[in-house]
Amino acid sequence: MPVSAPARERPDPRTSGVLAAAVASALVFSAGAGVPFLGLLAVAAPFPLIVLRVRGSLGAAVLAALLAAVTIGTVFSTVQAVGFLAILAAPGLLMGETMARGRGLRRGCAWAFALLAVQIGAALLFAGPFMQNLALEPLNVWSSPQFQAEMRSSGLPAERVEDLSQQFLWLREVLRVVYPAVFVIGAALTVIANATLLAGYLARRDPGWLEGGEFEEIRWPLGLSVVFVIAGAAVLAPDLRPAAYNVLLVVGFFYALQGLAVVAYYAYRLAAPPLLRVALMVLVLVNPWAPQILGAIGLFDTWFDFRKYARPPAPAS
Repeated sequence: MPVSAPARERPDPRTSGVLAAAVASALVFSAGAGVPFLGLLAVAAPFPLIVLRVRGSLGAAVLAALLAAVTIGTVFSTVQAVGFLAILAAPGLLMGETMARGRGLRRGCAWAFALLAVQIGAALLFAGPFMQNLALEPLNVWSSPQFQAEMRSSGLPAERVEDLSQQFLWLREVLRVVYPAVFVIGAALTVIANATLLAGYLARRDPGWLEGGEFEEIRWPLGLSVVFVIAGAAVLAPDLRPAAYNVLLVVGFFYALQGLAVVAYYAYRLAAPPLLRVALMVLVLVNPWAPQILGAIGLFDTWFDFRKYARPPAPAS
């Protein structure tokens, strides 16, 4: 006959959940920060905290975030711990809080992105040169003579090394102008990555949290097209050209999201297994011209509403 442990000897499930989320979040961040080719993995660090907030309380999620930050600060530095809290944990907790209050995943993403946009705007305003150097640092390394020598020693032909060096130099000059837009787009991609992970988790564990077709129905207001046209015209003015390029890049990214929503809308309605629908989406995204194609689809969807052709006809009265 099994003997149950006394109540005081049983592990508190709330405590174990906090510790598990903190450890998982710190490990994901550490893997992205410590291993060069896993750098993008760090954007998923808030995901365990988001799940903990959706499944539990805000206090538990905040405690897990603080424990993860202390661990990161101990292993790496205080600066990285603060960056984790501000750039990853806080938007993630805001997304989870919005979900837990029943306001939908799309609204949670909007609030999380708004917080990141405010933080990026403040950093660009008060520490613009630092942000520019932060964006250019990888390209400065890749275009350096030392890196070129390493590429030659690895066996690459001299012509190929020269071509890559010229491409890095060109990309560095471009990034010197549009680095603010790159930070904003990076913030949006961070939110989208965690929202995708959360949607996949809830679809398998608790689909009741999800409102069907939230992201497939993304449709920006007509005013965004006006901003796009004004920014395009501002490119003709030399003084306004840098700001216009940044606005065009950000607006183009949002239209690419709308185009992706249109493609997802049609893919979801295919009479095919889920794996085939996912493969279709992956094929669309790996296309070298995907940003331009999706941006064009999103822009013209503002007027033509491509999704209406896949909607079932209304029942006759």
